[in-house]
Amino acid sequence: MSRTRARRSWVVAGGVAAVVLFGQGLYQWAALSVRQRQMDRRLAQLAAERAQLAEEHQRLQSDSAYVEGLIRSTFKVSQPGEYVIPLDASSPKR
Repeated sequence: MSRTRARRSWVVAGGVAAVVLFGQGLYQWAALSVRQRQMDRRLAQLAAERAQLAEEHQRLQSDSAYVEGLIRSTFKVSQPGEYVIPLDASSPKR
């Protein structure tokens, strides 16, 4: 047997032994790695959403014109002397 063939045999035997000894552990490690990547992506999504909500909160606290616009558009509220004319998207245009 040549040296390369003997070395190859030891590598294959070592690989088989590693799979036999650590097979379940390797599977669990791989599954946990996938789960961690999923959770990292979800964490990034939540961080972006939190930043957006913080910005919205700040705007609601400081921009009275923005708050008034939200109230007017959401609840169809008008000031005295104003008329609210609802425009429905399904109504025909003339």
